[in-house]
Amino acid sequence: MASREDLIKREALELWRQTHEEPPPEVSGGELLAIICRDLDVQDYDRVRSPFLRPTMILRPEEWPEARKA
Repeated sequence: MASREDLIKREALELWRQTHEEPPPEVSGGELLAIICRDLDVQDYDRVRSPFLRPTMILRPEEWPEARKA
């Protein structure tokens, strides 16, 4: 099983590929996310600041009601 850091790095690399044309810098996943987000104004993004965003409120695709019916 991949470690938390491995999962973060994998997701950060995929986000980088989707948003940049050049190769990603050789940094950790957390640092790469910080680089990607540093120029974004995410503080105004409601989901980032929402007190209602809790792990129990986040559903993975396999947990979606539509997926449970199958």
